[in-house]
Formats: sequence, structure tokens, C-alpha cells
Amino acid sequence: MGKATAHSQGPPAYRDDPDHAETASMASAVLLDDVDYFPDEELPSYTDTPAESHTSAAPGVSLSANHHQFYEPPPEPPFSSHDLNYSEYRTRFPNYSTEASTLSTFIKQQLQYPASYFVQLCGTHTETRRNGNKETKDNITDFYIRINLTYLLGHWGSGSIEFLPDNKRGYRGTIIPRLPSSKSISLDEEIGGDELSTWCKKYVSDPSKIKSFTLKREIQHHDTKKLEHLLRSAIAETNYRGHVSIEFLKQHERVVIYSPGTINQWRMTVWIRWMFYLTFLWIFAWPVLFFLTSRYEVVKGIFQYADSPPNTNPSRKPTVMSEVDWFHRWESAVKRAALARMVNKDGACLDEEYRQATERADARGEAVGRTPEIPRTGNVFADGALGLIGQGLRVAEGFSAQRGWGGDC
Repeated sequence: MGKATAHSQGPPAYRDDPDHAETASMASAVLLDDVDYFPDEELPSYTDTPAESHTSAAPGVSLSANHHQFYEPPPEPPFSSHDLNYSEYRTRFPNYSTEASTLSTFIKQQLQYPASYFVQLCGTHTETRRNGNKETKDNITDFYIRINLTYLLGHWGSGSIEFLPDNKRGYRGTIIPRLPSSKSISLDEEIGGDELSTWCKKYVSDPSKIKSFTLKREIQHHDTKKLEHLLRSAIAETNYRGHVSIEFLKQHERVVIYSPGTINQWRMTVWIRWMFYLTFLWIFAWPVLFFLTSRYEVVKGIFQYADSPPNTNPSRKPTVMSEVDWFHRWESAVKRAALARMVNKDGACLDEEYRQATERADARGEAVGRTPEIPRTGNVFADGALGLIGQGLRVAEGFSAQRGWGGDC
């Protein structure tokens, strides 16, 4: 996923048999010197800016690698920091608290991007070591796989904005969640304009010295239970005997805008936060910050995996592809990465190139055959010995597969 611009076609897919190229295209190839003249026609004008395109893949249509190649996370706000999981970003850029139009433009830009969405598979087992009467247990990571799912939420700008409804308690410039008062309704009528601009003007005009404005990103209608079940079945087919954990992770879920000031500067400084954590001063600081901060949590970006929740509508339509279709595309790649003991704890994800390489390897395996033909020498005794060895190897392979791998020991 990235900006809604048309991207050029990528390089042609790798071919294992380049000698078997299309003869028609080769036969029609000519040299430029053989051409006597070129037609006098006006060439299209050159432009550096590609034409905008807001089209998305329809359900059931196969996707190219561009969905992964052009994925772009939301831009980081100025003067910002984030937590360890990259789920919440905080900024104290002064203009966001003094200019309503700047704040409104920033929120609209941020809500064009969904939260970064991943599925993470981790396999572990415990190894017990004995040294005399002393016993130690080590937790061993067998595989650690992460795949980016963000492109399944639709193209850039496909989300919708949702505001806090009047019949629901929430933070509307208050310390605790409350229902709107008649005074706030009259203020809406006085300010006028669209709803987002109204809330931005409310936040900027709030005289509180310590205040915050929070925007959230929410992912809806993804059947994570079904996809988790399918992924567990794929790992089980590799005869893995360890412990499997599957998580659906989100990054860039929240953006918090703090008003400028010393206290908010301290609360965003990493080493000061850790000092309060380690010295347990947060026990006293947290209540003070809670009762001093006026909070606005009224706007949310909604990005749907499908048009309805799971198991509610027989004609449920996914935004890009269903959970089952995605699983069929990635099943073999997940198995391959698990059997290869792949560990990517640095945040790297399996990409489309890895998936396509797995497909090509599977195609070559099917062409050759999983069980190669036993060679014949013409000698009865030699051929019998080779057959006996082949049967023994297959029995040993079956026994190893039945025993499995990655179990506690």
C-alpha cells in the first residue's frame, strides 16, 4: 500500500527455462537499422508526476507484488516519539495546538493511512539440561515469522472517518468520559463548519494549559480466528511438535497531539519516563497528569477488511481477498519458512518475492516428482540392492516425519 498513484509495471517474472521463450515474440524482433522511417506522430508529453489512480483490486482478483512493494506506513509527525511497539506516536508540535486548520489538515492526512497490520507466528520448545543434580531449562525459538497484512485493508485513502456519537460517553475536552452537555451543543452551532474542523477549533480554543487530542485507527471485520486456525493447521502439517503462538499486531494505532509546555515535554522524553518507571515515581505522577489533562478523543479512522463482520452475512465481500484466499496464497511459504527455522526478530517480514520463489520451487518439485526413479544398471543383483536401499530411505523418512521436530526435550 502506498500513495494512490499509478505505478509502472515491474520487471518480468523470473523463468527457470529461459530457452523456451515465446517464439512468436522472438520471430517478430527486428533491429532499428532495418526500419526505413518512423511515423510522424506527436509523442505524449513527459511528466514527472504519475497520473493518480484510486482503483483497488476487486474480490477474487489475483494481486501482484505491487501491494507489498509500495506499502507505505503513515508519515511520522514532527517533534514526535513513539512507544516500544510503535503502536502510539506522540507529538507536541506547537502549530497543532494553536492553528485549527493545521491540525485539521494533519488529521486528514494521517487518516488516509490504515494502521500497519501484521500476522506473527512464533514456534518455541523447551530444552532441559542436566548437570549433576542441577537442572536448567532453556526456551528455544524454532521460527519467528511475520507477514504484512496492511494491503488487505484496501488502497490508500479507502478508510472512513467516524466521530464520537452524542449518545456515548467519551473525552470531549474533559478529564473523565462524559456525555455532551447542552453548552457544547450550542458551541457547535456557534462555530459552524464540518465536524472535524469544529473539534479542532474547540481544541485550539480550549484555555487548558495541559491538553491532548487523540486520533485512532481501527481495523474491522477481519476473521482472525479463522485465519489463526488455518495457519495452525499449516504448521501442524510440517509435523512441528513445539508450542505455536499466533498474534495479529498493529502499529500506528494512535496519534496523540500534546499541547506545548514543560510538563508535556517531560512526559514525552524517553529518559524521564524511564526514570519515573524505575523509581516508581509514576505512582504519584500519573494521578497528577490524569487530573490536569483535558482530553479530546472524538475522531477515529475506520478501515474494513470486509463489508460485514464474520459469520453474519453469507454474501460478505472482502475489501481485497478473503481469509481463505490469502491463506492459500501463503500456505506453502509459511511452511517453508517454518521448516527453514527462519527467525526474523528484527521486524523483517516475508515479502511477495519470497512467496513467489516458493511457488516456483513447488512447481519444479511437482515437475520432477517427489520420489525420483531408481536408476537401472542391467544387473539383477545391483538393481535389487538399489531398490532395497531406496525402500529403506523412504521408511526412515516416514519414521522421521512421524516423529516430528521441535518438541520439548
